[in-house]
Formats: sequence, structure tokens, C-alpha cells
Amino acid sequence: MKARKSARLFLGCAAFALAGCTGRAPVVGPEGRRPIPLQTFWAGLPPATSSAEARGEVALRPPLEGRIAMPGGSFVMGSSPLEIERAMLSCKSEQLGVHCEESAEIQQELRAEAPAHEVTLSPYAIDRTEVTVAAYARCVSAGACRAPTRGTHDPRWNRPDLPVTYVDWEAASTFCAWAHGRLPTEAEWELAARGTEERAYPWGNIYNPYLCNHGAFASDPTDATDGFTGLAPVGSFLDGGTPLGVLDLAGNAAEWVQDRYNPTPEGFGYDSASQLNPKGPPFGVGHVVRGGSYLEGVAWMRGAARRRGVGPSAEVGFRCAADVR
Repeated sequence: MKARKSARLFLGCAAFALAGCTGRAPVVGPEGRRPIPLQTFWAGLPPATSSAEARGEVALRPPLEGRIAMPGGSFVMGSSPLEIERAMLSCKSEQLGVHCEESAEIQQELRAEAPAHEVTLSPYAIDRTEVTVAAYARCVSAGACRAPTRGTHDPRWNRPDLPVTYVDWEAASTFCAWAHGRLPTEAEWELAARGTEERAYPWGNIYNPYLCNHGAFASDPTDATDGFTGLAPVGSFLDGGTPLGVLDLAGNAAEWVQDRYNPTPEGFGYDSASQLNPKGPPFGVGHVVRGGSYLEGVAWMRGAARRRGVGPSAEVGFRCAADVR
């Protein structure tokens, strides 16, 4: 785990020219954000005017709270050998990519995405965003939830609009029950992220580092080319959402799901048989964590990426789901 977290995604100056790369570390601004120089956006644009023509159109930000109805359906869950090979190539493209193939942990995580298998799900609903600090605090105030284990007085983790972290699987399950829901199954989470068209990322098949709050497989895992060095307020990347409007399924906080983590003796994560509304294995060591975090690179932003979680962490949060009757 330490080897994977110690470094994540390396993007050279050519890869993030829009960030105004100068070879020097950018200045960190308010709220942990590194400002992008505006001059890069001025190039080639006509002179600014003092006013703009009103066209009678108003852009409204969609509400972030609430759940999105998922129609269910059949899809191929997990990764094929080709998809695992592509994930390894993504890992190897990063600053410390030479360590990807020699890391037993990375090899095990990728192997646990296999085999690809057909899954059919009934309709369900899933939270648009990760559960926020403010929402979780309401449960704590009601006496139904226990407070996060750390970070309750640290602005890096306790701002109301940030995803709540430092909660273990049991605390996440308790909150979802209090909120008239439950943790999503791993299959429900993956269908929300990939859709029946089996997208590689929530937004599509091409990785874009500006569409999620990611990290880097590098000596410094806090890659701020997306605008954030740590957690971001939920819903900060509207263009990185799914076609149905589910947000933050890649990066920001990684997320607990309902299933236990229990690979086969060969290291595979699933049974190859087709499944209907799977709930995961009855036993395991810890539970599955999905979605990658602000400290993880491109390979962990994929909709099929999964790893084991065993306790509260600064980078792991959750969202809830619910049955549709």
C-alpha cells in the first residue's frame, strides 16, 4: 500500500501546458488550490469587452444532493486481459512507472479485476455525489453516527462541502441506513461508473486529467494539475460526471462499497459465471474500495479499478444507494 500511495501520476510540461508549467513548483493558493495562470487562456483570443450580449439563457448548476435513478440492465463487469494490459501501460506512463510491473501489490490489484463476467442488475438509485462532511455531521448530531476518527478540526478534511473521510466501512453503513439507504454493491457502483456501454472512465473512454481530482504515481502523490492538492468540494468536476449525472466516481475520495474483498487463491476477484444482482462473497479480509482518490494516478481512475480497504483513511469516503420499489 505504501508503495502505491507514495507516488502516482507524472505529467510533463507538455502534458499540462495549460497549467502554466515553468519547471518550478506552482504557488499554493487559498483552499489548497494552485491557480492556473490566466495568460495561457488569453493567447489567440480577441480583446476583452466590458459587456457581453444577453441571450436569455441561464446556466443552472444541477442540485448536488439527492440520488440518481439507475435503470439497471446487463453489462460486463471487471476487466478483460486487454483492459488489464492497458491499465498497466497507464501505470507505466507515470513518473515511477518502472516500478509498476515489479510491485506485487499493483499486480495483485489488477489481477483482482478479473475475470470479466456478465452481470444483470435490477433498477436502483445512487447518490449523485459522495456524502459530505455536512451531511455526515447531521447524523452525528442526531446521535446515530459516530464522529470521524480524525480530521474533525482540520480544514483539509472538515469543510462542510468536502466528502467526509476518516470513516470506516461500519460507520459508512450506519450513515446510509440512517439516510434511508445502504452502501451500493460493487456491481451497482461499477454500473454507475461504466454504464452498459462499459466506459473506461465515468465520462468516456479517453482519460482527461482535468475531469477528476486525481493524484500521481510519483514521488509527490498530490498532483495539483486538476486544481486541487487535496480533497475537493463534491461536484467540482461537472464535466467528469456520467451521462446520467453521477459525479466524482473517479478521484477525490475513494469509496467504500458493500462487498467484502476476497480474491480466489489464484488472485482473481470474481467468479466467471454470469450473475444476477450479486452481493459479493460472504467472507473476506476487509471490504472493497472503489473510485480512486486524490492521491492515486490514472490507473486507479478507471471504472473497473478496485482495491482492499480495512479501516478509516484520509482518502476514503462513500456514497449511498437505495432499492427502487
